[in-house]
Amino acid sequence: MATVTNLAIILSCVFYAAQLFRQPKTLTDNNRTLVLLLLLCVVLIMASAAGHLLISEQSQNSQTLQRLLSNMKDYLAIPLITSLLLATSFNKFWSRAGWGRWVLALIALFELARRAGVGEQYAMLLAGLSSAALLLAFFRYSQTKIRGLGLMGALLASLSVAVYGTLSLLPEYQNPLLSDGLLAISLVALGLATREIISLYQIKETKAGRM
Repeated sequence: MATVTNLAIILSCVFYAAQLFRQPKTLTDNNRTLVLLLLLCVVLIMASAAGHLLISEQSQNSQTLQRLLSNMKDYLAIPLITSLLLATSFNKFWSRAGWGRWVLALIALFELARRAGVGEQYAMLLAGLSSAALLLAFFRYSQTKIRGLGLMGALLASLSVAVYGTLSLLPEYQNPLLSDGLLAISLVALGLATREIISLYQIKETKAGRM
């Protein structure tokens, strides 16, 4: 089952990435930055799943690489994709340099929490905030399609991360297989919702440019 769920995550990541570029016109500058950063997040999630699928050796180096890939997914990719979608819902588009600083901040916060011995508490806080932010991001949209797909994806992702995942707020409910399965399904819904968001802002920015 672990092989199936990891394959499902990889396929859903490919699907999400494809949705990012399914636009009839050339992406605007803001959307181009958004797409590139979302693509980075998707690649990190896919790399984590591929690592669990392909790395079978039990050597210390292999285990370290798997842990690194998992941490990149849990502590960087998921918080970043959540931050991007939340900022976009408020019509906030920052530069790549600005988002780069946020990436460095996420990495630094993880390292500080680990060194301070509060990694578990930080993980729970990050899971809770990411889940709440993702739900808020899609709740803000009035467009039925974006809100419906987005909230479904956000709810499934929240269950995957904050209930059944490695950063669970309820450790007794941790279930890696269920977490990965829910994440794979959520990425499909989020990918479709994200495509609609990009299309929405393409239209808005094109109209603004004509005025």
